[in-house]
Amino acid sequence: MMLIKERVMETLPRVPVSVGITLAGVMTALVCVATVAFQAYFPLGGGYINAGEGVIYVTALLFGPIIGGVAGGVGSMLADILLGFTQYAPAALLIKGAEGLVVGFVGYKFRLVVRRWWKPLNMAMCFGIAGLVLYMGVKYLSGLAEISGGLRPWWWSTLFVDHFEWGWWIRLDVPWWIWLIASLYIGLLILYLGSRVDASTGWSVLSILIGGLCLVAGCFLYDQLFLGVVATSTVFNVAQILLGVMIAVPVEAAMRKLTPEILVKCEREDSTGE
Repeated sequence: MMLIKERVMETLPRVPVSVGITLAGVMTALVCVATVAFQAYFPLGGGYINAGEGVIYVTALLFGPIIGGVAGGVGSMLADILLGFTQYAPAALLIKGAEGLVVGFVGYKFRLVVRRWWKPLNMAMCFGIAGLVLYMGVKYLSGLAEISGGLRPWWWSTLFVDHFEWGWWIRLDVPWWIWLIASLYIGLLILYLGSRVDASTGWSVLSILIGGLCLVAGCFLYDQLFLGVVATSTVFNVAQILLGVMIAVPVEAAMRKLTPEILVKCEREDSTGE
């Protein structure tokens, strides 16, 4: 008996071109909205993280490398323009596009090839991601944080400094134990999903980490070679990848449960041998 996720993965590519274009457009908009709607700035470390990464990962894992790459690149570029970070827009198009492409290619195309490694991968990702979240959170993301969401076009910041045209903004002190709770949450979630819901959850997480290397390496090179500044974003890019994992893992599982018609179609195809 094939696993539910195997059936979904085999069914999703069998869609008309028009449906694929529609999916790419919708997910591009969602990447942009998620990036704009939630940003966290940590003044002590001088870095940002946002929620857009999670949508890129969900898109790539569910719909494959092409849609994942388009949504990741174009959606992130549009978000940078709307937020006033126009100097990063070209890099976002290429780097986030490559990230979505790699996550989709590794996680989507090679999932069944590594079936024998699903169980050990799930255990390794459970403890590995939990440990990384705890370490990164306590060491780099504790203390003062500025959480915001909304639009800040380039022209707005020049006319009205420190204000958003539309949005919200709060400043708070993040205690270290928040990251202990977050690490327990993601570790237990990966363990539960891998043992009870989808045995290939660990492979999804690993493919995200592999694709995340595009983000880390790409931003480092862009800062060094094109902006001429010392690259200090590596730590926060890793933190952004971990936030993306925490968002993508439960959302991906939930989306599969919300598409029963796909599973019914797979059941019919299995019974008819088509």
